[in-house]
Amino acid sequence: MDKILGQALKKEREMRGISLADIAAETRIGTRYLLALENEDFSMFSGIFYIRYYIKNYLQACGADETAFFNTHYSYLQSILEKKGAPPPDQYLSKVGYLKFKRRKTILIILLLLLTAVFFYWFFNRSAHVENGTAQFEFPSFSGVLLPDVVDSCRDWSPVNLSMTFVDSCWLQFWRGNQKLAEKVFKPGDALDGHGYQFTLVLSKPGAVRLIVNGREWPRLPESANGLKLTLSPDKV
Repeated sequence: MDKILGQALKKEREMRGISLADIAAETRIGTRYLLALENEDFSMFSGIFYIRYYIKNYLQACGADETAFFNTHYSYLQSILEKKGAPPPDQYLSKVGYLKFKRRKTILIILLLLLTAVFFYWFFNRSAHVENGTAQFEFPSFSGVLLPDVVDSCRDWSPVNLSMTFVDSCWLQFWRGNQKLAEKVFKPGDALDGHGYQFTLVLSKPGAVRLIVNGREWPRLPESANGLKLTLSPDKV
């Protein structure tokens, strides 16, 4: 028996100068399945639905009129499909569901990668600036609230300019007035500047910090196993 359907498909392809590889790239159908259509080797297909589906995609990739093709070869195609048997709808639906899940999964992975890239960009470009390898932490110029015992007298005082450079790792709690500006472990080379009327420093390792107050280096802080609390204000510097 002549392979009427397969020959007709091959003719549609060849008359337009299209290769099986071109159709495979367009439809995502493997060339062995496309070749099986042209050879009418339908044993490779698990049901008649796949045969119709692949033929339809084959014709669309060729730019052929699929309606006219199916009308022309309707009887012949029906005889083939009747021999092949009923389609496996459960298997088909399972495959379609898997393909949809796979597509959604790919989109979610891409979105996750984009969000991760945005987070790292923000993290490494936030308010901590790096200058000559030293991290500079910047705060507002003045505290919004002063402690009650300095509210009146501070009006005649000049603010304190404070600069700290860390020569070793040190945990620091840094207050300006009643505002806590920092609480973290600073690393060697980190620097911290402050400008205000009253500072309180709680240091785990006082010797790890070099203080510059109003342009003058502060005496070396005494080491203490329990840390050190230091208060700086215009009347004490």
